[in-house]
Amino acid sequence: MATNVTNVMKAVMKAHLIANSRSGKGAGGTLPEVAHKICQENNVELVHHEVREGVDMDQLAAEAVDAASEDGGIVIAAGGDGTIRCVAQKAAGRTVKFAVVPCGTFNFFARTHRVPENVEEAFRLAVTGETRAVRLGEVNGHIFLINASLGLYAKAIREREQRTSHWGRNRFVVIISTILSLLSRHHLLNVEMTTGDRKLTLRTPMIFIGNNSLQLRDLQMSIAKCMKLDLLAVVLMKPLSKLETLRVIFRGIFKTIEKEERLDSFCVESLTIHTRKSHQMVALDGEIFTMTSPLKVHALPKILNMVLPPKIETP
Repeated sequence: MATNVTNVMKAVMKAHLIANSRSGKGAGGTLPEVAHKICQENNVELVHHEVREGVDMDQLAAEAVDAASEDGGIVIAAGGDGTIRCVAQKAAGRTVKFAVVPCGTFNFFARTHRVPENVEEAFRLAVTGETRAVRLGEVNGHIFLINASLGLYAKAIREREQRTSHWGRNRFVVIISTILSLLSRHHLLNVEMTTGDRKLTLRTPMIFIGNNSLQLRDLQMSIAKCMKLDLLAVVLMKPLSKLETLRVIFRGIFKTIEKEERLDSFCVESLTIHTRKSHQMVALDGEIFTMTSPLKVHALPKILNMVLPPKIETP
């Protein structure tokens, strides 16, 4: 039986790669070649857990995370935020190292943590960076990286997926699709929300729960400060006419949405949402899930051991 002399002389770290070739513009399809090259340069053994038609992504992610946990390696998720969320779900709460190579449309999670959007640079960071624990959010046991939403925003996500499958996945199509969905007819949510000793009963077209300072900062919303406190940011929208909806959209575009009186926002560590319907459509990082009421939301500080660039020292 052949023996790898290098492995005998020195234990070689393993990188367990899950690459979604369909993410964004398909950059994930070229990643295994780039990964192989960089792994060779850094004396890392590449283990490619191939995403194929008919393969269950949850099972594949679990197998990769289990393997990395067993051999002390790194599990690397390459793809859009949906792919990264799926792998992070399995890695959260474990000692395994988790790295990302962003190949999606917006890459909010990677950009927030200063992971390069260039595939080669991101993979090089994955095998050479330092590990620090980062925060995630959770709804009924399902984690999210960037945001969770109910109502109008979740509806916009579902309709966006239908449009991008026809017109292609790029930022222009996503933005136009979202605007069209926001302006279309929609139902109000009847909810009761409890956080700490605060209880709210309201009718709202949308509940948005943010876990991403970059996304919130892009909207110039002061609740981005929630991220500094390891909390989640909740945005509630009051019922809107079409004219008011247009005003909200344009204030978002021109970064003046803090002036919008039809939005309410606050920070939470945990939140319980009771909806009138027993089953509710919830969007997590651009993916639609059907969940049972009540929806139990939690901030999960330092739950994921992520490979990151060195910290920026502030004077």
